[in-house]
Amino acid sequence: MYDALKNRILSHFSQSESTKLRVLLQDLQLGDGKPSRLLQEMRNLDAGNIADDVLKSIWLQRLPTSIQQILFVSKDSLDGLAQITDKVNELSSFRPEVNAVVSENSELQSLREKVANLRADLKRITRSRFRRAQSSKRESSNTRVRRSSHTRTDNPNMLCWYHRRFAKKATKC
Repeated sequence: MYDALKNRILSHFSQSESTKLRVLLQDLQLGDGKPSRLLQEMRNLDAGNIADDVLKSIWLQRLPTSIQQILFVSKDSLDGLAQITDKVNELSSFRPEVNAVVSENSELQSLREKVANLRADLKRITRSRFRRAQSSKRESSNTRVRRSSHTRTDNPNMLCWYHRRFAKKATKC
């Protein structure tokens, strides 16, 4: 009964094999820790299911390129390589490499915002120009009508606006 309960609890709370494999292949990184500690974590996740050559390849990929180049030619065992890596790490001024990845989404979002701002500016300018054009058309048409109606034409038989309007009482001409 104890063994059945123990197995049931362990199966419920432990990670599935696929989860362990995903963590091993994708999520597990060196960070600030020792390379030998990374190897130990990989072995804990692996539980003896992966060959040492494959585990070595995965582990080397997680190390900085400068360390990878040193270890790539070595024929030592995986534990021996881990010890060498720890010593190289201690002796050198080793700092983990960080490859910053700029999110395309933030760049894309920034460009979208700029385009939206430009559209708003263009719309505002277009409206402003349209309003000015409309008001100048009204002013010029009103002015033209007044000018043409108040001015005397070249034909001497034609009466000016004042004479047409006020006839003999017209004083302005």
